[in-house]
Amino acid sequence: MKEQLERLIALQEADLRQEELAERKRRIPEMVEAARQPLQAAQAFRDTTKQIFEKTGKERKACEQALAEQEQAISKLQDRTTKGEIKTNREYQAHLLEVELAKKKRGEIEERLLILMDEVDAKKKELAQAEAAAKEVEQRFTAEKAGLEGSVGALDEELAGLKQKREALRAAVEPSLLRTYEKLKGSKKGQALAGINKDGSCMACRLQVQPQVVAEVKRATAIQTCFECHRILYWAGDPVQIVPVPEKPAEVVEVEEAAETTE
Repeated sequence: MKEQLERLIALQEADLRQEELAERKRRIPEMVEAARQPLQAAQAFRDTTKQIFEKTGKERKACEQALAEQEQAISKLQDRTTKGEIKTNREYQAHLLEVELAKKKRGEIEERLLILMDEVDAKKKELAQAEAAAKEVEQRFTAEKAGLEGSVGALDEELAGLKQKREALRAAVEPSLLRTYEKLKGSKKGQALAGINKDGSCMACRLQVQPQVVAEVKRATAIQTCFECHRILYWAGDPVQIVPVPEKPAEVVEVEEAAETTE
């Protein structure tokens, strides 16, 4: 029975490993998408920064155009005095006010243009940094994606090996015992067997196992189950140490035998 129990332990290990690998393979697409999120965030930031940079650049060009138009308007106003279009003092005073307002507006446009020029330079630097960051994140994502997708082959290879191992183990387990194992496996989330710690507790439900059951599990002459969780038990504590009885010297043995004879 000890061999049967060892085969069941090996079978459970193979089954649990198979479930672990299958779950890992199933999650690879999710892991790829999770790894893609930092890239998407970096690309979104880059695109937003680019849009702001382009918008600021357009505002600067519009401001430059407005400044050129204002310069032209001031030049036309100033030409009025040289062409003799102003006849009276009242017209002259109104003309001076108009020129003053035009120059004031030009100053406002120039001030706004200086601000926009600084913003364009700043956004240009931010865009360069955002593009470099997005490129770096993309390289990391490409490498991580390749690693995740490349692991599928290794997972498939190990799963194929586990399948062969499981088939061999299942064939070596007694049919009735295998049925019990499969039933427990289905109801116990894949863990049909549980070890007993050296303190005498079940490693699955954490409750104490009766001492006589622990002793039987150690001997492994028959299948024992946990009274609480009903899993098949096996000994997982320290191996039983058999302390040899020291041999007595021949002289001591002869003296003891003589004493026994005298008595």
